[in-house]
Amino acid sequence: MRRRTLLTGMATGAVLALTGTTAEASPRRTLHVRPGRSSVQAAVDAVRGDGWTIVLAPGTYRETVTVPATATHLTLRGATGDPHDVVIVYDNANGTPRPDGTTYGTAGSATFTSAAAGLTVRDLTIANNWLRADHPEITGTQAVAVHATGDRTFFDHCRLLAHQDTLFADTTALTSFDRHYYRDCYIEGDVDFVFGRATAVFESTQFHTLARDVTFTPKGMVFAPSTARANPRGFLATRCRITSSAGAGEYCLARPWVPSYETTAHPMLTVRDTWAGPGIRAAEPYTDMRAAYPWQTMRFTEYANTGPGAETTIPANRPQLTPAEAESHTTTTYLGDWQPYAEPRTEGPAAHRPFRIFATGDSTASIYATDTAPRTGWAEALPVFAAHGVTVVDRALSGASTRSYEDAGLLDAVLRDIRPGDWLLVSFGHNDEKTTDPTRGTDPYTTYQSYLRTFLDGARQHGAHPVLVTPVERRRFDAEGHAKASHGDYPAAMKALAAAEGVPLIDLQALSLALWEKLGPEGTKTCFLYADAGTNPHYPTGVADNTHFQAHGAIEVARLIAADLRAQHVLPAGTWHGLDRDVPDSAIVFPAELPELT
Repeated sequence: MRRRTLLTGMATGAVLALTGTTAEASPRRTLHVRPGRSSVQAAVDAVRGDGWTIVLAPGTYRETVTVPATATHLTLRGATGDPHDVVIVYDNANGTPRPDGTTYGTAGSATFTSAAAGLTVRDLTIANNWLRADHPEITGTQAVAVHATGDRTFFDHCRLLAHQDTLFADTTALTSFDRHYYRDCYIEGDVDFVFGRATAVFESTQFHTLARDVTFTPKGMVFAPSTARANPRGFLATRCRITSSAGAGEYCLARPWVPSYETTAHPMLTVRDTWAGPGIRAAEPYTDMRAAYPWQTMRFTEYANTGPGAETTIPANRPQLTPAEAESHTTTTYLGDWQPYAEPRTEGPAAHRPFRIFATGDSTASIYATDTAPRTGWAEALPVFAAHGVTVVDRALSGASTRSYEDAGLLDAVLRDIRPGDWLLVSFGHNDEKTTDPTRGTDPYTTYQSYLRTFLDGARQHGAHPVLVTPVERRRFDAEGHAKASHGDYPAAMKALAAAEGVPLIDLQALSLALWEKLGPEGTKTCFLYADAGTNPHYPTGVADNTHFQAHGAIEVARLIAADLRAQHVLPAGTWHGLDRDVPDSAIVFPAELPELT
């Protein structure tokens, strides 16, 4: 059972203690909850007035939590900065009997309910682990993790887990247009698992569709908005990722929900600048909840999406915004005078844990085994400069572009492993340039930047730090012996994206080009994969490869990267050591077999 494992590693069944000063005595208006004596709800009940913060220590809080409308501008946050560490979970469903014999209903099934304006929830997991298979007698299978109403509701770096109806993004009244903002979140489920009538912006958020043991398709839908007809703004998903553990094409993107209590609803959803994986039906991404309210009559639009689940195979089934129309569908236009996106992404204690450096890229960075030695990727060589306790995880793949890496699910694999405080190096370009290959080629200033953003946003969603690295230069010289650039507009496009996103950039193209210029046509052969016939058993007829490195070249390129990271103070002090020393080729230890990247 999928949901039974969500608390792995947590201290389940804990009873929590409310510690610290009382509400009256606390100058900082902060309450701390720890395992042992009390509960999250007790802390919420202790809040009197505006602007309190409740800090939850690591553990599993098995309870329901209700935040009243009077607890305005309340913040609940996990103490570690890692939402995996702090879990609030319960298991009511729509049809679960109450003690009085009635049932909870959909909204009443929620593990976490809030009616407070100005609520902020940060670095928490909130789950409903009710399972259909455990309760075949119950037909009301909606089981909500979060039911949120109230204007200016902000969920930041949270995990919301359930099956049907995970997140109910609602409003306090039929006549109100409450605004919600979900940033760097992970939301999973199966049927209509993001639904409601709020004006809700989902930015840099991952939506994950779960596998279901049913024979019909679609097996579920991500979104089911129920926007009021008078509301000009419904759901907006921007710069998000839609992934799946189900089969290809088993899910729809959305269907409109027109509730029986509000038959005038006119559901609205815009999905833009988002990567959709193969789990979404490309040809038929939308479906109906009721025949009386066909999706074609609703406000469903898309713009500049990528990925196999975003392919426009039947244009009529994927209404697209024009660039001019897209200007009205942004985070700022939806949220108006409320600017939660301007708040910095906070770094809790997780940022100070031992960290890892993940490297993604192509064959110039990837790991090579003994049977191709001395061919070496620069990320394979990077550990020779890493200080004790710093781990480099090389996830580069030979032949990969931003598009093919993402579409193959390899970024998903990285993000499953990456944790808050880790670093992600992103270096692609060699294969993005192959524009005649539809599975790999990208355009520098459109799809290349769009795919790169999925790496940046994915890292941020998991509390990790992305760093862009322009593609290393090939061995190219002009007639006068000067090193030549070969990557066209791709490095400039990456630099422009780094500037726009405020992301650190290592200009490896410029650094390597300068090194090749210094070494010259002959000297560079000691860096690239050159060998005469009969000198290497792996290349018996010889090799003259002007793209890939032998060990010495990979070490020198790794040195360039590490030195520039240190010069820019990108990683913590002490990350690198021995950058000025000579490193023998024998420092590279080739594995017998290549590691699995998925």
